Amino acid sequence: MGQRQIQSLNLLAMGADDLREEIYAQAEKNPALEIEDDDFESGVKNVRVKTSLASDYLRVGSVSAAGEEKSRAFQEVLESRPDERRTLFSHLMEQLSFLRIPPEENALCKKLIGNLDERGFFILAPAALLNPSLNEDAELLEKCLSIVRGFEPSGICVANVQESLLLQARQKGGANDAAIFLLDGHLEFLNPPQAQKVLKKIHDFAKTQKSLFGSADLPFEKNLSLSEVQAALDFIKTLDPFPARNFSASVSNYISPDVFVEKIPVSVEEVDFKKREIPCDGNFSFKIRISDKLIPRVKISQEFISAQKKSEFAKEAVKTANVFLESLEFRESTIAAAMIAIVQSQIEFFKHGPGHLAPLRQQDVAEAIGVHESTISRMALSKFIQCEWGIFPVKYFFTNALPVSANAAPLPQDANLSDKVSENSSDNFVSKEKAKIEIQKILQEHSGEKSLSDQKIADILFERGIKLARRTVAKYRAQLNVQSSYFRS
Repeated sequence: MGQRQIQSLNLLAMGADDLREEIYAQAEKNPALEIEDDDFESGVKNVRVKTSLASDYLRVGSVSAAGEEKSRAFQEVLESRPDERRTLFSHLMEQLSFLRIPPEENALCKKLIGNLDERGFFILAPAALLNPSLNEDAELLEKCLSIVRGFEPSGICVANVQESLLLQARQKGGANDAAIFLLDGHLEFLNPPQAQKVLKKIHDFAKTQKSLFGSADLPFEKNLSLSEVQAALDFIKTLDPFPARNFSASVSNYISPDVFVEKIPVSVEEVDFKKREIPCDGNFSFKIRISDKLIPRVKISQEFISAQKKSEFAKEAVKTANVFLESLEFRESTIAAAMIAIVQSQIEFFKHGPGHLAPLRQQDVAEAIGVHESTISRMALSKFIQCEWGIFPVKYFFTNALPVSANAAPLPQDANLSDKVSENSSDNFVSKEKAKIEIQKILQEHSGEKSLSDQKIADILFERGIKLARRTVAKYRAQLNVQSSYFRS
């Protein structure tokens, strides 16, 4: 493997933070590389000063040295003040320590607490924290979320401000129907927060609902008074959009998404690779966007390009710089192509959320975009995807497959794979996640009857198109925290 290939693969394996450091390191080593712009920098914008082609170069600011020294001194004064407030993490962990709960609940609660940022909101989507090998499933997650959300301060362990305010309202009590309605997905009605205008917006919304669906579906709206709306506004003002603000900011490993999967109201009939758009349904599409927030834009110095004919040093520096830029382009194009294949194969997940993963191997994606499987493995390292369901590691979307029984009608597929992915992967498979969901459905459907044995569950699964051995059913049932039929009978 050549040096160019090694560099390309090394860059591909890097997350945004590491890549940022590597770009600056390369720019320090190679004077032909210039940092053109950096959105992540705050304050002084760096420029490059050269005295000659072969000389060292410095980064200097656009402010005076005296001004910069005063700024630094002031910052040191601020940082020297000790923050005596407790961290949110230690405050929540102390509350957890007082609870007597099963070890598996305690372990998952700790993971949830460690997954909160300084505002008390999720960093990673909670579903991404689950470890099936430790019998962690959706039911256990809901139980642990309820535990942590019961801690003080009220309104933490949620995805955003809206969820925090709604949780606070329900825990606090005393909110009228109008307040709950506004907090539950209608915060935009509060702009401006004037009772008369808010009341009109609620009435207009109810009329629209009635014309579209035949029912206003707002039983409180018909007799809603201006005073009730004002009471709702007064109540909402008592809530805190950032309930963890009074705690010290702890040192956290913040996750910066490398890829954004956004649902856009633009319909496309087939994948548009140039725009990175993927068909979703008749009215929407998914757009892939590679994050460039942390990535500095780098270019080759025009001074070095002009001096190539006169200087062997300049010529070699430009050549090395070109190789580096080509490696950066390879990284972005590979991530984009792989993400298009992943979104196509996991389209149901991006439409409906956790619980709708389809079987997908790294090999499937590699064959779909024409690269080696190890390239996809490197691509998935330290990368995170943000979509409407939260932030997930790329590896979350690669799932093991289970065979579908040949003599039964297959279950509806959870994904529309691209042509190449479909050609290289069998349609006769479902994911382990889907099999577990189906087992849960079977147990719920027969909850009022005599408890089903694992063999009977396996038989019903076979009829529904999933072929599982009895002991595999027993394993998945245990992971769902369901006792055997002997103890359930």
